This record gives sequence, C-alpha cells and structure tokens, in this order.
Amino acid sequence: MMLNGRIMIVSDRPHVVAELEPIVRAASHLALTVPDAREALRSLEQGLVPDLIISDLGSDAANDRAEYLSRFHHINRAGAHLVILDAGVQPPPSASETPEVPLRRPFREDEVQWAIESAVGRIAQEVVALRGQMCREMEEMRHGLRELRRDVVTALAGTIAARDPYMHGHSVRVAALACRVAEAMGVAPADVELLEFASLLHEIGKVVVPLDLLHKTEPLTPGELEQIRAHAVAGARVVEGVGTLRGAARVIEHHTLRYDELHHSLDPASTEFLLAGILHAADAYDAMTSARAYRGAMDRGYCTRTLEAGSGTRFHPAVSEMLLRITA
Repeated sequence: MMLNGRIMIVSDRPHVVAELEPIVRAASHLALTVPDAREALRSLEQGLVPDLIISDLGSDAANDRAEYLSRFHHINRAGAHLVILDAGVQPPPSASETPEVPLRRPFREDEVQWAIESAVGRIAQEVVALRGQMCREMEEMRHGLRELRRDVVTALAGTIAARDPYMHGHSVRVAALACRVAEAMGVAPADVELLEFASLLHEIGKVVVPLDLLHKTEPLTPGELEQIRAHAVAGARVVEGVGTLRGAARVIEHHTLRYDELHHSLDPASTEFLLAGILHAADAYDAMTSARAYRGAMDRGYCTRTLEAGSGTRFHPAVSEMLLRITA
C-alpha cells in the first residue's frame, strides 16, 4: 500500500482520535497521534516531520499549539494545518501564519478525506515550486562561484602582466591554444575551463624568479636552470591556496614534466595527466614560435620536427598529433 501523506494528529481526546484515525488510514495516509503540544514539539525535534498537522481545538492543549506550529512551519515550509472543531464551535484566531482549515465534528468521511487530499495536493504543488526555486538559487550560486573563480584568475594573471608583459602575453596565447587542442580532443567543458585557468597561471611561479635571470641571453648555469624550472611547483603552491583552483594547481605543478616522466607523478588514465600534457605541448609550441630578446621565432618546420621527434617521449603522442593538425 502506498502512503500518500504523513499526518500528525494532536489530540488528548481518545474518542476523537478513534473517529479520525480510521478515516485517515483508509485513504492510505500515515497517521501519528500525540496527546499534547509538548509531545508534538518533541516529535518534530526528533525528525518526525509530517506533511500535515491536525490540531484538536477541543482538547486541553489547544491553546499551546502556537509553539509546535511555528517549529513545524520552520522545518516544513510547505506544511499544512487543519483544526478539529466540535459542532457549534466557532474557530478561534489562527495560531500560525498559514490558514487553519476546519474539520467539523461529527466527521464525515468524504469531507475529511477531501480536506486532507486538498491540503496534500497543495503541499505537492508547493514542493515542486520550492524545488524549482532551489534549483534556480543553486544555479545562481554556481554561476557566482564560477565568476568569482574567474575574477581570482584574472587578478592573479594581472600579477604576471605587471611584472613581465611577455610572460602575460605568452600565457594568454598558451591558454587559447591549449583550449583549442582540448576541445578538439573531446575534453569535457568543465575540464577545458580548468585547463584555461591553469594555462593563464602556469607562469605565476616565475614572480619569485629574478627578472634578469628570466631575460638572460647567455646560457644558463645548472643552478639557474633549476631555479627557473622550480617555478611550476612555486606557482602550484600559490594557486592551490584558492580552494576552487586546486585542480588547476595540480596541472600547473606537473606541466613542465616530459610525457615519459609524467606517469611517475600522475595516473595516466586521469584527466589531469592529459591536461598537463596539453599544457606542456602548448607551452613549448608558443615558446618556439615567439620571438625573444636573445633569438627570433622558430619557423614552422622546426616546430613540426620538434613535436614529431618528441612524440611519445617529450610530448603526449595524441596531444602532439592534435596540436600539429590544429596549427597546420
């Protein structure tokens, strides 16, 4: 038997309960009877929250219903309230913010069931409306969080731009290329966005590297080279401080690793493994095709040969193949 609604009857009059309970149960509703306001409140506090409360206004505890009804409507915003009235008794002022629908004694089964079904039907409609409202509010919150995350990325990227315009321009180009590769490879939109953020911020660790070292035209010493390479870990530490960017931080941390090294740090079946591989290849491609103070831009033939020669060792093979196809 399917139970249509959960109903709490608040009455200390056994003969009234004996009249009403069979009618409620005959309509496949689940009935819980409590004798007074204190027990009603205790049931609510214990998590026994009904769809509908029926208060017996002829019982001794009728005047104490305001507290449990207030708690009831706080827990169940869509909940309904019916009141039992003896013959000839006029309804008192409502004890709740919602209308108190009267059930007059002696009870007529059809009238009681109609009143209950009407109340349960209204509850169902309100639940649907509340669910829709909650979905809209949750979507607005998600949108707000996405915008906040993008604002944080923009602010952090601005730090790079303020220190070294070349690094900022490089990061913007890498992000655009990496996203094109990811989309062409069928990466999910949410992961493409994560890759975009990681790409825009992949150089942020270089803010701790001296500018004269970054712009040095002579060959770097092993110590200087190691200092520059450590920027990925430093950048990841900066970015992971933003909770919603922790996924991007892991991609940043590992983007300098070769394909044949990456599996030691990340699961090859993971999305982060692929994203780090895409960022690694896009970073290298833009570095090769961009002019620097100490050299001009490499020609396309050189870039193609480098990607082809490094496929499967330095570069993720599927990524290098897609990158060559996109930039052809």
